Amino acid sequence: MTFPGLAEFIDWSVTPKFLDTELQEIVRDSESGPMRVDKLIEVRRWDGGNELLLLHVEVQAQRDDDLARRMFRYFARILERFGREPVSLAILADPVKGWRPTHYEQSKLGCSVRFGFLTCKLIELEIGPWLAAGNPVAQVIEAHCLALGTGKDMRARRGGKLAMVRRLRESGMGELEAREVMRLVHWLLALPREEELAFRQDVKEMEASMHMPRRSTYEQIVWEEGLEQGLEKGRDEGRVEGRVEGRVEGRVEGRIAGAQEVLVDLVAERFGGVGPGLRGRIESIVDGVRLRQLARAAVTVSSLSEFEQRVGQ
Repeated sequence: MTFPGLAEFIDWSVTPKFLDTELQEIVRDSESGPMRVDKLIEVRRWDGGNELLLLHVEVQAQRDDDLARRMFRYFARILERFGREPVSLAILADPVKGWRPTHYEQSKLGCSVRFGFLTCKLIELEIGPWLAAGNPVAQVIEAHCLALGTGKDMRARRGGKLAMVRRLRESGMGELEAREVMRLVHWLLALPREEELAFRQDVKEMEASMHMPRRSTYEQIVWEEGLEQGLEKGRDEGRVEGRVEGRVEGRVEGRIAGAQEVLVDLVAERFGGVGPGLRGRIESIVDGVRLRQLARAAVTVSSLSEFEQRVGQ
């Protein structure tokens, strides 16, 4: 979408191949320390006798005056490794207007080199038509630009985020695709706790006015995120316990306890409380997969009694 001239030369009927393992080798073998290459992708060219193309994609989130030199170094390293020249692409996700490097040039004592690469500046894109067409990538770009534009104004960010969630709910996008886009929107447009809680209420009121089904995709994403954070917290606590006591069981027990604690909190927030009986049943579950399933059920069911039935199944 952001490199239309290039897109016309690619046979999109052939699934692109991501060369992540090969990238790790390039980084590890670098003589000058860690070299960050975001993506190396192999695609098929439709008009060149089925020629394979390597696309090197670098995503730059802030201004870096060494970017052009680094792009040249990546080009040379990839050429050396694969014996093929990559097509080098830089996606500039920074907020600095007018900064748009396009080439690296060096000359000394009659010896010179000039290397050009393609760039896409996200804040300069006209994404209105793509948004109208329901393009999911445009939704993510809009979220990124909104994050840059609102800065520390969290109230403005909250309003823009709500408008984005509304458009996603009205877009008719498939559930899986909408879920992934909304997950990225939630991550890109992070809010402080007070604004986030107010935002969740905004979403509930919006969906009620739109007569949406009881399940909120955004709410489910947030709750699953909370469960994962509980699992991670449990892992950390379990690692400490395991080191102190010398037992692998400590790591597992800490991980499960963290998940149980978060699930109890989620149910209490959704239904207004958790009785000792239900709490005891949740705390008796030691299967992490089962705890994740119940976290999803806590969002989809319509009543506490229905959730209790799920726990007993």
